[in-house]
Amino acid sequence: MTSSTALLETAFSPELPGDPLPPGPRANRWPGELVDIAELRAPAATAATAIHRLWRARGHHPRPDGTPTTVPRRAVPSAGGCYPVQWHLVIPPGRGRPHGPGRYVYDPATEMLVRRPDPRGPIWPASDHVEIVLTVQPGRTFGRYRHRAWPLWVADAAYALEALLFLVPEAHLPTDWSDLAAARRALRLPRAAQAAWWLDRGLVPELALARIRLPHDPHLDEVVSAAICARRSPVLDRFHEHRAQPSADRRTQTARQSGQSWVLGADRVIGWPRPARLDTVGYAQLWQIHREAARQTYSLAAQGHGVRAVSGFSPRPAETRPLVHAIAILENGAAA
Repeated sequence: MTSSTALLETAFSPELPGDPLPPGPRANRWPGELVDIAELRAPAATAATAIHRLWRARGHHPRPDGTPTTVPRRAVPSAGGCYPVQWHLVIPPGRGRPHGPGRYVYDPATEMLVRRPDPRGPIWPASDHVEIVLTVQPGRTFGRYRHRAWPLWVADAAYALEALLFLVPEAHLPTDWSDLAAARRALRLPRAAQAAWWLDRGLVPELALARIRLPHDPHLDEVVSAAICARRSPVLDRFHEHRAQPSADRRTQTARQSGQSWVLGADRVIGWPRPARLDTVGYAQLWQIHREAARQTYSLAAQGHGVRAVSGFSPRPAETRPLVHAIAILENGAAA
């Protein structure tokens, strides 16, 4: 696999991704002690409960004929990256009763935490706050989209991050929250490109993207939690069935650039133009765009609208406003 960070500069290349590659597992099976979330005490319990509510499977996404796929249906939608997000928890001394400080990871198969055999060394950063670290497992996205994967990794992580910030209103982002090296250091993990380290341990590489810090006494917003957990992205047929209005320019533009005709059935579309370059500034803009899209998605869904993310844009060179992400909205639309 090409170095993941090297892919960042080529993410907007007009080259086609090519044939799909084998996707690999949906999640690593980390070695370690299984921990029942119900055994934890605050603040670790609040963090783990929030992750569990956002990420546990609620059945599976359906095919067009109604039969279930193998893709779990979660409270947090995939924004186009094929659900690459993984949730890690860093618990400092004094905050992990009764299992103690360490590095934990949410196992979606058992819906429990796994306490990793703790690598030697202190908890970093030197803080007495619980932190949640979002990683992505690049393989599934890369296998389908190759050099176009980076914006999709950020997209899925941004939707997960914003859902957590809604659910735990006192949670906040440290100043270096999106620094890749800082996120990796918090987990004491090597770069994703060091494939041998991962494979020697029976794992596939993960790319650490972002950190969220919790206060000492966080609480879950139960109203927000109920709204996010009840949210569903409308199935594509809802958009096709709704295609009764003349197509507006924004819908047509989004459908053309994404190659997804179902967008034409939306009542309205909100789109975000892509950054000019994926340098440091452009990378920050990617986060900003997808975080804003996620906030709009959850807010509109809470108002009773159906919202579905649109990704995978491949604009022609002549496009005057090339897009990187959009959301398609069914006004007052039932979700499922």
